Amino acid sequence: MHHLMKSLLCPSLCGLFLVLLTSGCLTRRPDTQVRPLTSQEQQAFFSRAQDERRFWMTRYETDQGPIFTGAHRVHSDRFAQVAFSQARRSSVPMIPVRLRFQEDHEALIDTSSPVSWIQFGPAVREGVIPIGPPPHRMFAAHVNDPIPGFLSVASRLTISPINVETTLLYVKAAHGPLEYLQRHSTAPAATIVLGSEFIRAFQFVQINFPARMATFSTTTTFTPDSDRLIASVPLQSYYGILAVKGLLDDLETPFLLDSLGDYALATEHGGNTVRHMSIGDLVFRNVESTSMEQAGLGLEEIPRIGRRILERFSVTFDAEQALVHFERPAE
Repeated sequence: MHHLMKSLLCPSLCGLFLVLLTSGCLTRRPDTQVRPLTSQEQQAFFSRAQDERRFWMTRYETDQGPIFTGAHRVHSDRFAQVAFSQARRSSVPMIPVRLRFQEDHEALIDTSSPVSWIQFGPAVREGVIPIGPPPHRMFAAHVNDPIPGFLSVASRLTISPINVETTLLYVKAAHGPLEYLQRHSTAPAATIVLGSEFIRAFQFVQINFPARMATFSTTTTFTPDSDRLIASVPLQSYYGILAVKGLLDDLETPFLLDSLGDYALATEHGGNTVRHMSIGDLVFRNVESTSMEQAGLGLEEIPRIGRRILERFSVTFDAEQALVHFERPAE
């Protein structure tokens, strides 16, 4: 094993040139087809790996994988409000962000993903550094994606004017689009997916679907509008994913909140009408369910509430109070 890791991480100018060339750094033409990295390309990428301590992070091993303290660092008293990207006139929460070299990227906000992801080509161009040795590989359990990602760190990710320093991203081990991670959506420009781990770095994050606006605050406390507030529900965590508890046909169950899911409700088998579904004071009746398999989703034992329901509300993830607030849109 030691010999293998030494081989993986051996620096090579030829390997570095290969990874730049195949990532599109020299041509800058985006890949439209998914092509898994070859072993040689993986070796070239890991030749740049650095220990997490170089970034002032500490790793703790858990049954669900490593946890890092010192990641996703933000400064106090920072506030950002950004409109969804105009490339899509829909409720899909996609926003512009920047990385190290100030290149504009489109990032999807996925509250059902435990971690964040980035395309391989942009990761190489922006100097995203893999963590290792050893390299940490992860498959996206929230979707049925057969291609893993490798834990890496971006020195900075900016949601203007907020800088998030030492941002953890899993670099997709393939050329081309994120595919399953962006749910085969018609948002080919998205190169980054921001997950639950990223959202927890803030005091609160609000996704105002009707207004097509996302708000991030590092210090300011969130106070819901009493005239528009429908429900404030305790924020749970399942497999590191933002979730709530509720009732599904009178059966108590956790729900994952899926800001990218193009459905109202997804359950393991689906194809039926749920008579009653509630989250706190938020009640829905006669909801059509989609099967997890049909939607290409993982973690099938946990039902999900998708964007066709969430898009009716302004949804705020309040880390300070460990609550999710659902508000009616402003008139």
